[in-house]
Amino acid sequence: MKVKLIGDCLSKLISAALVVALLLVSAGVASAEVIYVEPGASIQAAVNNSTTGDFVIVKAGDYEENIVANVSGVTVTSEPENPAGVFIRARDENSSVFQVKADNVTISGFNITGSGDFFSTSGAASFRNSINTGNSGEPDVTEGQEAGNTYGPGSGEIFISRSNGFDCPQAGICLDQVENCTIERNYIFENQYGVYLQNSINSTLSNNTCFRNGVWIDEGCSKNTVKNNSIEEGNFILGAHCWDNVIFQNRLSNGGGIGIACCGGGNLVSDNDIVNCSTGIDIYDTQGRTVLSDNRIKDCDYGIYLILVFDSRVYNNTISNSNRGVFLRENSQSNELFNNTITSSNESGIYLLDYSTDNRIYNNYFNNTLNVKAENSEGNIWNTTKTSGQNIVEGPYLGGNFWADLNGTGFSQTTEDSDSDGICDLPYNINGSDFDYLPLAKPPVQPEDDQLLLIEYQITTNESYQGNPAIYNDWIVWQDKRNGNQDIYMYDLSTKKENSDHYQ
Repeated sequence: MKVKLIGDCLSKLISAALVVALLLVSAGVASAEVIYVEPGASIQAAVNNSTTGDFVIVKAGDYEENIVANVSGVTVTSEPENPAGVFIRARDENSSVFQVKADNVTISGFNITGSGDFFSTSGAASFRNSINTGNSGEPDVTEGQEAGNTYGPGSGEIFISRSNGFDCPQAGICLDQVENCTIERNYIFENQYGVYLQNSINSTLSNNTCFRNGVWIDEGCSKNTVKNNSIEEGNFILGAHCWDNVIFQNRLSNGGGIGIACCGGGNLVSDNDIVNCSTGIDIYDTQGRTVLSDNRIKDCDYGIYLILVFDSRVYNNTISNSNRGVFLRENSQSNELFNNTITSSNESGIYLLDYSTDNRIYNNYFNNTLNVKAENSEGNIWNTTKTSGQNIVEGPYLGGNFWADLNGTGFSQTTEDSDSDGICDLPYNINGSDFDYLPLAKPPVQPEDDQLLLIEYQITTNESYQGNPAIYNDWIVWQDKRNGNQDIYMYDLSTKKENSDHYQ
């Protein structure tokens, strides 16, 4: 491995630990070189001097430039001893700070800012006012539209490609028609877009923090993985015709949430935390199955919003303190929603509108002032076949849903379960002709660990009356009138023998 120096660093020593680390990383790449960039020198010059497999190591300092990474297989990273010490600001605010135009490139460990006007959370919430289907059902961009055919907030611009197909937009990092690239451990703040992908596949975005910008994956991007990132006051957008992408274990807060545009499918959105966003997860007109699972959504206007969505699976999500927990509209059909917990919604736990029918909705826990609101959306299925197995409230059978309310007077909380099978004795009328025929019943109260739950019951068959049971050490004590007298009986748990005392 060779070492090149960009800038005045002849008088400085290279860390032995750093050299060892790079030797380990580059093992097996005999021709790999390490190129160091000192403050005041050009990162672009270092990239231009690199070849496949090289490492460009940027020393701590402030840099002002726009970098085009057009060398396949190059790694551009901050020095390991000070990964937070490299600040790169766009020299030209109309261009991306990093443009990646070659495959197998890694960008890692930088603070990146200054490309375009940074994200506005009010802009993220403009979705309801910017998209109108009109009579054709096709979206068109409008100004301030507040009429009936308006959609929920969160991904207000997901139908509009931000790229002209040739150049990168204003972004912290832009991947332009590449594959197998890695963007990791960067702090990307106050750009128009944090990370932007166009026509790129098989790339990974991990452990980045975006502040006042977000992640935008434009049309035609497939098989990318976005995991363990934090987006504050921004959003995540997956554009049209995107297939088989994974959005996993990210945290989004105080912005626009996750939006998925039309005509793609096979995408997985799982194990994300979404807090105080206009919409938690917003999906429009997907063509293949989308899976939303194990997400935690809190304090959003809408929890999960499905528009013209078919054959999606929504399960194991927890949604709390939203205006509407789950919203299906505009012919959202043949979706399966199960094992979700939806609580404390201000308007409704689930809202079905405009011929959203033939959806299977079962084994969910609803605890809201109004659990279901449905308009022109009868014909949904609210229970599965009664099947042995633990349900969402730990009962012994799967069936329908658990219907609670915040006052403790919900259907499942008050309806009798005479045979203790965990299913209410009566069906629950959802709306018109729709019923949950197997509503889940309130489970029996279980004692906490190391506590006994004392229940009055007859210990021996010849006793006529028992009352006032109590436990004292190893004794069960109760009153009994078996002989016409008010006697006290005691059962010794250690010897399994009964004693009695008669009193007047």
